[in-house]
Amino acid sequence: MSIISQEEVLKVLISYNVWWRTGKVPQNAMKEMKRTAYYEANKAFLNREIRRFVILTGARRVGKTTILYQQIQDLIDKGVDVKNILYISFDNPILKFCSLNQVIELYDLNLSGEGEKYIFLDEIQYATDWNNWLKVIYDQNKNIHIMATGSASPVINKGIVESGTGRWVTILVPTLSFFEYCKLKSTTERRV
Repeated sequence: MSIISQEEVLKVLISYNVWWRTGKVPQNAMKEMKRTAYYEANKAFLNREIRRFVILTGARRVGKTTILYQQIQDLIDKGVDVKNILYISFDNPILKFCSLNQVIELYDLNLSGEGEKYIFLDEIQYATDWNNWLKVIYDQNKNIHIMATGSASPVINKGIVESGTGRWVTILVPTLSFFEYCKLKSTTERRV
């Protein structure tokens, strides 16, 4: 992280995590309808008996980031301390110079609250050595829960095979099914 200062990284984290100031996810990031993949991810993410990180995969523009924001808002609604909810997008040019571990350590030392942490990693395939860092974080931090997205499926699949077995579950977010399309159309027609 020598190229990028800690202050620059902290500014990026603060800009992404507006709920630290407002107490809610911005309305323009939220969608009313929750997709089938949301419910699958939610069940795996909040499972207290079998702890697993969750990785959402799929093509670009299918709603992976929206699912992250919906999960974040659900945690806020359940009373989780907003400082314990971190969102990071690794397609940010500044964060591409940092390892996953460096960013999480910086957050933990400067911004987080006490207790369990819920970390949401968008476009994780851009983070250097992401699969090995997720393995280390999973093994060494029982109070951290992670949900991540990745659009480059071959990169994600390779990382899952190498490090993820038993540590995370992968959920494919497909394009809208016909049922979801009808549900979405019905939702938008009610608002008009």
